[in-house]
Amino acid sequence: MPHIVAHLASVILAGYVIREVKRMHRDYARVKLATAQGDLEARTRLYLEILEFEWVSAALALIALGFDKTNLMAATLQMGNTSFAHWVSASDISGASGLIAIAAGLLFSLLLMILGARRRRPAPSENRAKPWWRKFVPDVRPLIPTTRRERWFFAAVAVSAGVCEEIVFRAWLLFTLHTSLGLDGTTSIFLAAALFGLCHIYQGITGVVGATCAGVLLSALYIGTGTLLVPIVLHSLLDLRVTILPTTSPRISPVQPTRA
Repeated sequence: MPHIVAHLASVILAGYVIREVKRMHRDYARVKLATAQGDLEARTRLYLEILEFEWVSAALALIALGFDKTNLMAATLQMGNTSFAHWVSASDISGASGLIAIAAGLLFSLLLMILGARRRRPAPSENRAKPWWRKFVPDVRPLIPTTRRERWFFAAVAVSAGVCEEIVFRAWLLFTLHTSLGLDGTTSIFLAAALFGLCHIYQGITGVVGATCAGVLLSALYIGTGTLLVPIVLHSLLDLRVTILPTTSPRISPVQPTRA
């Protein structure tokens, strides 16, 4: 009976994630328009939607894992002899050189996010060509908090993403792909990272690529350290960067009075 419940929770979780990714892609475009038109609550509503997704998906993942803490440990995956595990060991990603590389990556990604934050919607009268580098910057404008209240909300989103998405995309998804479905360990790592990246399709293709690379890195830390805590902390820090981004006032479209 417990196995049936776990399998049922996995099926529900997979369907729930697919539905929520589609909804996020749709709602993200609406929030961009709403914030540009001066809707002061649109961003907060998006944050609440994300928080709901994070904790519901994490709860389903824990049910699917049988609330067994050993299933949250990388050792349970038994990937020690895979090519990916050998690469992690050889790269010393949890050592000093690995930490320096991770810090450099954080700074570089912060620069990209700052560039993305400074993008603005041109006025209807403007007809200027976009700089070539715009295509390489994830579209994160609707996520960037502009008030103290929004910053607190987003801090909650960032920490929730760090905890919940690691439970879902590192613990549950790797366990399902490698242990339950029997895929090769290295294949499971890169497939899980790609699926994690696709969940960020609302940020554009650059967001997908960036999240996929982050998924590989977080998996490497998970396998290399043996604990989910390290990727949780790094993931939370990655998302908390947004709270220190410079804010820009949206171009608000004037509302034309209606005539009787």
